[in-house]
Order: sequence, then structure tokens, then C-alpha cells
Amino acid sequence: MPALKSRTQALDAHQARALHYTVILRRYTEDTVDLSAAVIATVDGIQVASLSVKPGLRPDQLAAMASSLLAVAGAAGREVGHSACDRLFIESRTGTLLIKPLGPEGDLVLCLAMSPGSVLAKALWSADEIGKALASS
Repeated sequence: MPALKSRTQALDAHQARALHYTVILRRYTEDTVDLSAAVIATVDGIQVASLSVKPGLRPDQLAAMASSLLAVAGAAGREVGHSACDRLFIESRTGTLLIKPLGPEGDLVLCLAMSPGSVLAKALWSADEIGKALASS
């Protein structure tokens, strides 16, 4: 039962910082990424902070799917002897998803949903800066 208490405490701590996380998301994506949505979630898939540019997007569902996809990518990597997943990209004709673990223990997940014209290098920079900002706050 101590692990459950620890996860509950971690979730409470992240939720208490939700506004701060949202400010960080905005700061590092506003002028650099052609964003549809951005979500910071726990590895359990619980949304902690989000930005949504397009109406109708559901940040809670995106958070759950992003954490699941990152877990699947990590499992696939372990199957072939790779280390932990640093980033996961999902590209289509209508946009790109960038999913990245965050936090000192990898206890958070970042998901950036971008329009098809987004510059990938800017998204990578933004994701890395978001990670650094969260680590130093």
C-alpha cells in the first residue's frame, strides 16, 4: 500500500502545480510550434495541464492515450534491448504527435499535437525546454 500512497501524493503535488505547468507549456510552445494541443500527464494517464487550440479536442483522452503509447514504446524497446524511450513520434498527413517522458523520474508525459506544417526541430526544442523548465521548478 505505500506505493499507492506515494502515487497519490505525487498526483496531488502535480495537480497543485497545474497552473505553473500550463504557464511552462504556453511559454515554450506559443511562438515556436504550430500547436493543436499540448498535454502534460502522469504516467498513469491523468491530465495535469493542457493547452488546446482546436475546439473539440479532449485533453483527458489525449493524456490517457499518450501515456499508454509511451508505455508500449518502452516495452517494445526493452524487447529488443534498447534503453528507455526518449521520444515517440506519430506522423500522418494531418499532423504529428510528439510524446516524451518528463520529470526526474520520468513520472510525467508530454504530448504535443501539431499541425502538418510544424517544424519538427522547433517541436523538439520546445519539448526539451519544457522538460528542463519542469526539472528546475
